[in-house]
Amino acid sequence: MAKIPHSLWRARLCASVLIALVGTTKAQSPTPSGTVAGKEEAKMVELPPAKTTEPWQITVGAPGWLANVTGTTGFHGVNSDISVDVGQILRHINVIYSFAGEVRRDRFGVSGDLLYLNGQAGASGTGLVSKVDLGLQQFLGEFFGSWRVVQGPRGWLDLLAGFRYTYLGEQVGLQANNLAIDTASTNLVDRFAQQLATPSSDLRTLIQQNIVDRLTSLRGQNPTLPVGPIAGQEPGKIRDLVQQLIQSRQPERRSGQSESAKSPTGEPGC
Repeated sequence: MAKIPHSLWRARLCASVLIALVGTTKAQSPTPSGTVAGKEEAKMVELPPAKTTEPWQITVGAPGWLANVTGTTGFHGVNSDISVDVGQILRHINVIYSFAGEVRRDRFGVSGDLLYLNGQAGASGTGLVSKVDLGLQQFLGEFFGSWRVVQGPRGWLDLLAGFRYTYLGEQVGLQANNLAIDTASTNLVDRFAQQLATPSSDLRTLIQQNIVDRLTSLRGQNPTLPVGPIAGQEPGKIRDLVQQLIQSRQPERRSGQSESAKSPTGEPGC
Protein backbone atom coordinates (compact mmCIF):
# COMPACT_ATOMS: atom_id res chain seq x y z
CA MET A 1 0.00 0.00 0.00
CA ALA A 2 1.45 3.31 -1.01
CA LYS A 3 1.89 5.92 1.64
CA ILE A 4 0.66 9.47 1.13
CA PRO A 5 2.93 12.11 2.50
CA HIS A 6 1.57 13.89 5.51
CA SER A 7 1.78 17.33 3.94
CA LEU A 8 -0.14 16.27 0.84
CA TRP A 9 -2.89 14.64 2.88
CA ARG A 10 -3.30 17.79 4.92
CA ALA A 11 -3.60 19.88 1.73
CA ARG A 12 -6.30 17.60 0.33
CA LEU A 13 -8.24 17.73 3.60
CA CYS A 14 -8.16 21.52 3.67
CA ALA A 15 -9.38 21.67 0.10
CA SER A 16 -12.30 19.37 0.89
CA VAL A 17 -13.33 21.44 3.89
CA LEU A 18 -13.16 24.65 1.81
CA ILE A 19 -15.28 23.20 -0.95
CA ALA A 20 -17.88 22.06 1.60
CA LEU A 21 -17.96 25.50 3.21
CA VAL A 22 -18.34 27.24 -0.15
CA GLY A 23 -21.10 24.89 -1.20
CA THR A 24 -22.93 25.37 2.06
CA THR A 25 -22.67 29.14 1.74
CA LYS A 26 -24.08 29.12 -1.79
CA ALA A 27 -27.00 26.97 -0.80
CA GLN A 28 -27.99 29.25 2.09
CA SER A 29 -27.61 32.57 0.23
CA PRO A 30 -30.69 33.35 -1.98
CA THR A 31 -30.10 34.81 -5.39
CA PRO A 32 -31.28 38.32 -6.23
CA SER A 33 -33.60 36.99 -8.93
CA GLY A 34 -35.24 34.59 -6.47
CA THR A 35 -35.86 37.44 -4.02
CA VAL A 36 -37.67 39.61 -6.65
CA ALA A 37 -39.80 36.69 -7.81
CA GLY A 38 -40.89 35.99 -4.26
CA LYS A 39 -41.87 39.60 -3.68
CA GLU A 40 -43.83 39.72 -6.94
CA GLU A 41 -45.67 36.55 -6.02
CA ALA A 42 -46.53 37.98 -2.59
CA LYS A 43 -47.81 41.18 -4.17
CA MET A 44 -50.07 39.30 -6.62
CA VAL A 45 -51.69 37.38 -3.80
CA GLU A 46 -52.33 40.49 -1.74
CA LEU A 47 -54.10 42.45 -4.57
CA PRO A 48 -57.91 42.77 -4.05
CA PRO A 49 -60.18 41.21 -6.70
CA ALA A 50 -61.27 43.57 -9.51
CA LYS A 51 -64.86 44.82 -9.29
CA THR A 52 -67.00 44.16 -12.38
CA THR A 53 -69.53 46.84 -13.42
CA GLU A 54 -72.98 45.56 -14.42
CA PRO A 55 -74.08 46.98 -17.79
CA TRP A 56 -77.42 48.68 -18.40
CA GLN A 57 -80.05 46.35 -19.84
CA ILE A 58 -82.74 47.90 -22.06
CA THR A 59 -85.79 45.87 -23.13
CA VAL A 60 -88.46 47.12 -25.55
CA GLY A 61 -91.53 45.18 -26.67
CA ALA A 62 -95.09 45.33 -27.96
CA PRO A 63 -97.25 42.91 -25.96
CA GLY A 64 -100.42 41.52 -27.53
CA TRP A 65 -103.91 41.86 -26.09
CA LEU A 66 -106.37 39.10 -26.97
CA ALA A 67 -109.30 38.41 -24.68
CA ASN A 68 -112.90 37.30 -24.68
CA VAL A 69 -115.42 39.37 -22.73
CA THR A 70 -118.23 37.39 -21.13
CA GLY A 71 -120.42 38.24 -18.18
CA THR A 72 -122.90 40.75 -16.82
CA THR A 73 -122.29 44.48 -16.87
CA GLY A 74 -124.33 47.16 -15.18
CA PHE A 75 -124.84 50.90 -15.25
CA HIS A 76 -126.91 52.78 -12.65
CA GLY A 77 -128.87 49.69 -11.68
CA VAL A 78 -129.49 48.40 -15.22
CA ASN A 79 -127.75 45.11 -16.07
CA SER A 80 -127.13 43.42 -19.39
CA ASP A 81 -125.45 40.22 -20.55
CA ILE A 82 -122.32 40.47 -22.70
CA SER A 83 -120.57 37.76 -24.72
CA VAL A 84 -117.99 39.06 -27.21
CA ASP A 85 -115.15 36.93 -28.59
CA VAL A 86 -111.70 38.00 -29.80
CA GLY A 87 -112.57 37.87 -33.50
CA GLN A 88 -115.59 40.10 -33.01
CA ILE A 89 -113.51 42.68 -31.16
CA LEU A 90 -110.74 42.68 -33.79
CA ARG A 91 -113.27 43.14 -36.62
CA HIS A 92 -114.57 46.37 -35.09
CA ILE A 93 -111.27 47.97 -33.97
CA ASN A 94 -110.31 51.30 -35.51
CA VAL A 95 -106.99 51.81 -33.68
CA ILE A 96 -104.98 49.61 -31.33
CA TYR A 97 -101.40 49.84 -30.14
CA SER A 98 -99.34 48.74 -27.16
CA PHE A 99 -95.82 49.40 -25.91
CA ALA A 100 -93.69 48.09 -23.05
CA GLY A 101 -90.16 48.97 -21.97
CA GLU A 102 -87.75 48.26 -19.13
CA VAL A 103 -84.35 49.67 -18.13
CA ARG A 104 -82.36 47.68 -15.56
CA ARG A 105 -78.94 47.77 -13.96
CA ASP A 106 -77.97 45.21 -11.37
CA ARG A 107 -80.85 45.11 -8.85
CA PHE A 108 -82.46 48.43 -9.82
CA GLY A 109 -84.92 48.79 -12.69
CA VAL A 110 -87.56 51.05 -14.23
CA SER A 111 -90.43 49.76 -16.37
CA GLY A 112 -93.56 51.09 -18.04
CA ASP A 113 -96.18 50.12 -20.61
CA LEU A 114 -99.33 51.46 -22.24
CA LEU A 115 -102.29 50.14 -24.21
CA TYR A 116 -104.83 52.05 -26.33
CA LEU A 117 -107.87 50.66 -28.10
CA ASN A 118 -110.58 52.39 -30.13
CA GLY A 119 -113.51 50.43 -31.52
CA GLN A 120 -116.84 51.20 -33.19
CA ALA A 121 -119.76 49.02 -34.22
CA GLY A 122 -123.40 49.26 -35.23
CA ALA A 123 -126.34 46.93 -34.78
CA SER A 124 -129.87 46.87 -36.10
CA GLY A 125 -132.45 47.97 -33.59
CA THR A 126 -135.99 46.83 -32.92
CA GLY A 127 -139.22 48.61 -32.16
CA LEU A 128 -138.87 52.39 -32.05
CA VAL A 129 -135.07 52.26 -32.66
CA SER A 130 -133.82 51.39 -36.14
CA LYS A 131 -130.07 51.24 -35.33
CA VAL A 132 -127.77 51.31 -32.33
CA ASP A 133 -124.23 52.72 -32.73
CA LEU A 134 -121.61 51.65 -30.17
CA GLY A 135 -118.28 53.29 -29.38
CA LEU A 136 -115.52 52.02 -27.09
CA GLN A 137 -112.21 53.60 -26.00
CA GLN A 138 -109.78 52.07 -23.53
CA PHE A 139 -106.43 53.39 -22.29
CA LEU A 140 -104.10 51.77 -19.79
CA GLY A 141 -100.75 53.24 -18.72
CA GLU A 142 -98.41 52.32 -15.87
CA PHE A 143 -94.92 53.21 -14.64
CA PHE A 144 -92.94 51.42 -11.93
CA GLY A 145 -89.57 51.48 -10.22
CA SER A 146 -88.30 48.11 -9.01
CA TRP A 147 -85.70 46.67 -6.66
CA ARG A 148 -84.73 43.00 -6.91
CA VAL A 149 -84.83 41.69 -3.35
CA VAL A 150 -84.19 38.05 -4.28
CA GLN A 151 -82.07 36.86 -7.19
CA GLY A 152 -80.93 33.32 -7.90
CA PRO A 153 -80.47 30.76 -10.66
CA ARG A 154 -84.08 29.59 -10.33
CA GLY A 155 -85.76 32.99 -10.40
CA TRP A 156 -86.07 36.36 -8.75
CA LEU A 157 -88.42 38.55 -6.74
CA ASP A 158 -88.87 42.28 -7.44
CA LEU A 159 -90.41 44.93 -5.21
CA LEU A 160 -92.43 47.43 -7.29
CA ALA A 161 -93.58 50.98 -6.55
CA GLY A 162 -95.34 53.22 -9.07
CA PHE A 163 -98.74 54.15 -10.49
CA ARG A 164 -101.35 52.94 -12.98
CA TYR A 165 -103.94 54.94 -14.92
CA THR A 166 -107.01 53.37 -16.53
CA TYR A 167 -109.62 55.05 -18.73
CA LEU A 168 -112.72 53.43 -20.21
CA GLY A 169 -115.07 55.38 -22.47
CA GLU A 170 -118.35 54.10 -23.90
CA GLN A 171 -120.89 55.73 -26.20
CA VAL A 172 -124.30 54.67 -27.50
CA GLY A 173 -126.00 56.40 -30.42
CA LEU A 174 -129.61 55.74 -31.36
CA GLN A 175 -131.29 56.19 -34.75
CA ALA A 176 -135.04 56.57 -34.59
CA ASN A 177 -137.55 54.45 -36.48
CA ASN A 178 -139.82 57.34 -37.47
CA LEU A 179 -142.58 55.19 -38.95
CA ALA A 180 -142.81 53.06 -35.82
CA ILE A 181 -142.75 56.18 -33.60
CA ASP A 182 -145.65 57.76 -35.52
CA THR A 183 -147.68 54.57 -35.22
CA ALA A 184 -146.96 54.26 -31.48
CA SER A 185 -147.86 57.92 -30.90
CA THR A 186 -151.19 57.55 -32.70
CA ASN A 187 -152.10 54.45 -30.75
CA LEU A 188 -151.16 56.13 -27.47
CA VAL A 189 -153.31 59.20 -28.19
CA ASP A 190 -156.29 57.10 -29.23
CA ARG A 191 -156.09 54.92 -26.15
CA PHE A 192 -155.61 57.96 -23.95
CA ALA A 193 -158.82 59.44 -25.37
CA GLN A 194 -160.60 56.27 -24.38
CA GLN A 195 -158.98 56.47 -20.95
CA LEU A 196 -160.67 59.80 -20.28
CA ALA A 197 -164.02 58.06 -20.49
CA THR A 198 -162.77 55.20 -18.31
CA PRO A 199 -161.35 56.65 -15.05
CA SER A 200 -160.19 53.24 -13.88
CA SER A 201 -157.60 52.98 -16.70
CA ASP A 202 -153.97 53.79 -15.91
CA LEU A 203 -152.05 56.32 -18.01
CA ARG A 204 -148.69 54.92 -16.92
CA THR A 205 -149.68 51.46 -18.11
CA LEU A 206 -150.70 52.87 -21.50
CA ILE A 207 -147.32 54.54 -21.91
CA GLN A 208 -145.54 51.38 -20.82
CA GLN A 209 -147.37 49.25 -23.38
CA ASN A 210 -147.16 51.63 -26.33
CA ILE A 211 -143.76 53.29 -25.80
CA VAL A 212 -141.47 51.74 -23.19
CA ASP A 213 -142.00 48.10 -24.16
CA ARG A 214 -140.89 48.99 -27.70
CA LEU A 215 -137.55 50.42 -26.56
CA THR A 216 -135.89 47.06 -25.97
CA SER A 217 -132.79 48.08 -27.97
CA LEU A 218 -131.83 50.48 -25.17
CA ARG A 219 -131.34 47.62 -22.71
CA GLY A 220 -127.96 46.75 -24.23
CA GLN A 221 -128.47 43.00 -24.39
CA ASN A 222 -125.77 41.08 -26.34
CA PRO A 223 -123.98 44.12 -27.84
CA THR A 224 -121.45 43.84 -30.68
CA LEU A 225 -118.74 45.43 -28.50
CA PRO A 226 -118.36 45.07 -24.72
CA VAL A 227 -120.27 48.26 -23.96
CA GLY A 228 -122.43 48.53 -20.87
CA PRO A 229 -126.15 49.44 -20.89
CA ILE A 230 -125.48 53.17 -20.57
CA ALA A 231 -128.83 53.89 -22.29
CA GLY A 232 -130.70 51.47 -20.04
CA GLN A 233 -132.28 54.25 -17.96
CA GLU A 234 -133.58 56.13 -20.96
CA PRO A 235 -136.88 54.16 -21.32
CA GLY A 236 -137.85 55.15 -17.78
CA LYS A 237 -136.98 58.80 -18.46
CA ILE A 238 -138.98 58.74 -21.70
CA ARG A 239 -141.97 57.23 -19.90
CA ASP A 240 -141.90 59.95 -17.22
CA LEU A 241 -141.54 62.74 -19.81
CA VAL A 242 -144.45 61.43 -21.92
CA GLN A 243 -146.61 61.05 -18.84
CA GLN A 244 -145.84 64.61 -17.71
CA LEU A 245 -146.60 65.95 -21.18
CA ILE A 246 -149.95 64.17 -21.40
CA GLN A 247 -150.95 65.14 -17.88
CA SER A 248 -150.11 68.79 -18.59
CA ARG A 249 -152.48 68.73 -21.58
CA GLN A 250 -155.19 66.75 -19.82
CA PRO A 251 -157.23 69.80 -18.61
CA GLU A 252 -157.28 71.19 -22.15
CA ARG A 253 -158.35 67.81 -23.46
CA ARG A 254 -161.18 67.55 -20.96
CA SER A 255 -162.25 71.12 -21.74
CA GLY A 256 -162.30 70.38 -25.45
CA GLN A 257 -164.40 67.30 -24.92
CA SER A 258 -166.83 69.25 -22.76
CA GLU A 259 -167.25 71.93 -25.43
CA SER A 260 -167.80 69.33 -28.13
CA ALA A 261 -170.48 67.69 -26.01
CA LYS A 262 -172.55 70.91 -25.96
CA SER A 263 -175.03 71.91 -28.69
CA PRO A 264 -174.43 75.02 -30.87
CA THR A 265 -177.04 76.95 -28.81
CA GLY A 266 -175.19 76.30 -25.59
CA GLU A 267 -177.63 73.63 -24.39
CA PRO A 268 -176.28 70.22 -23.40
CA GLY A 269 -176.31 67.78 -26.25
CA CYS A 270 -178.46 64.71 -26.30
